Amino acid sequence: MSFRIRVFALVLLIAVTAIGLTAWLSVRLTAGQFAESQQTATRNELSTVDTFRTYALRHGTWAGIDKVVQRLSSTNQQRIRLTNLYGQVTVDTDHLANRAARPVITSPALIDPRPTLVFPPAELAAQASPGVEAKVGNRLEAVTLQNIVEYRQTVLFARCLTDLFATPPTLTTNRYGIPVGNGKTDDLGCGEQVREAVAVDAEGDMSYVVTCRGEKDTASCLTKAFGERVASFAPEPLQLFLGAREDDAVTLIGRPGLIAGGGVLFLVILGTAIIARHVSRPVRDLTAASRRLADGDLDARVTSVGRDELGQLSESFNRMAAAVQAAEQAQRRLVASVAHELRTPLSNLLGYLEALQDGLVAPRRELFASLHDEAVLQRRILDDLQDLTLAEAGHLTYRRSDFDVADLVDTARVAHLAVAEAAGVRLTAATAGPLPVHADHDRLRQVLGNLIGNAIRYTDRGGEVTLRAFPDGDRVAVEVRDTGCGIAPADLPFVFQRFWRADPARDRATGGSGLGLTIARQIVRDHDGDLAVQSVVGEGSTFRFTLPH
Repeated sequence: MSFRIRVFALVLLIAVTAIGLTAWLSVRLTAGQFAESQQTATRNELSTVDTFRTYALRHGTWAGIDKVVQRLSSTNQQRIRLTNLYGQVTVDTDHLANRAARPVITSPALIDPRPTLVFPPAELAAQASPGVEAKVGNRLEAVTLQNIVEYRQTVLFARCLTDLFATPPTLTTNRYGIPVGNGKTDDLGCGEQVREAVAVDAEGDMSYVVTCRGEKDTASCLTKAFGERVASFAPEPLQLFLGAREDDAVTLIGRPGLIAGGGVLFLVILGTAIIARHVSRPVRDLTAASRRLADGDLDARVTSVGRDELGQLSESFNRMAAAVQAAEQAQRRLVASVAHELRTPLSNLLGYLEALQDGLVAPRRELFASLHDEAVLQRRILDDLQDLTLAEAGHLTYRRSDFDVADLVDTARVAHLAVAEAAGVRLTAATAGPLPVHADHDRLRQVLGNLIGNAIRYTDRGGEVTLRAFPDGDRVAVEVRDTGCGIAPADLPFVFQRFWRADPARDRATGGSGLGLTIARQIVRDHDGDLAVQSVVGEGSTFRFTLPH
């Protein structure tokens, strides 16, 4: 039997025992409590709705309602939850108590804070008089519009006082059932805000014009229109959910519950002791192996016994140790790859110096300038070795300047000419200049040098390496084309991976360590360009990178 099944069986036994003990308590204790809470919720619902609606009418906003909710919840010992009509929570006493919201158990009650426009019976009776329907209808429309404007000013004023002082204004209800202020909107500095809002409405042609001409029941039509207009600035309707009364857990459970809890705790302790005894032996082995690994023993492994979770844990540790060992080896290869980055410029310098020493090459100013540039490049590469790990993250330091890519290609050809002649490879360049770019000259020379070195290395004697630089739309393209052995299609996706070589039989002296192309592509990408390769086995390869103008 697997370890998982054994643990499952033990937990199942504990769960069944706990459920059996608590089910009896739940039936007895919660049935009466639930019925009582339902009665309490129904009794308090009407008064709670009225309290919240009055708050919204007086304050013109739902801001600060959480304090009222918390006070009522504490007074009535009820969970209160307010949401909008789309179910988004406005306030919940569970959230105020820093606990997860529980499912609601009651149907919601609607809280609509918008006032209802009611016309006095005398005005409605006048409308019914023969020959005056049109005049009265026009007057009722004007009354409706006036009430909309006054109610908007009241809402803005109340909202201003609430935001500034958390104090609502004194409101009265006019003859049409609409709450309005006392007319002193200059109180406490809110008058200016109200006037600005009204001015903005006028400038934006924010019209509340209503018309119910031709309607049989003009009063009902205008009442409906009033509600629709004020909905744009009145507090939105909310839904009220009242939950059950929250009593202390010890009071609900009582002595039987404490006894049941003690029994469950005993079973848990007993089961844990059994599991700990079974787990301790392989855990001790894992601890010892991890200590050896931390002390530098990269060959530390543990014996995997069984196929349960402990066996899987042992296998996971072995895989982790193998990964650590592989990382250490990769770090050593990374140190070795430094030679690959320095070999090409050093070979160029050494070749020219030996040629000068043997008298094979005449000393010229441009030759010494090229050798000096190579020496400067080596020094900079040495200075940037500490930032080599940043190449993978794309955060190498660049010193950008304006220069001509055509000059860069010609300089690279001259610098690698001796190496190419020694390998029996013809090195040519063709540029369509000028090709101005804003980039790091030395970094791009490092990229081009790596590509040229690889092309010469993989081209047989008598072959040719061609350098090209030309405009490509709004970009500058540079190509290094060789007539070498080419790269197999299956190997092309891995060309730019770290430490990868197409021919594993080649050592670093003939095939490189596999880091140069990775760094080259990262440098090009950091210049908002890209480096790609096309190759045909037996015909050669073309490495092409582009840069923005």
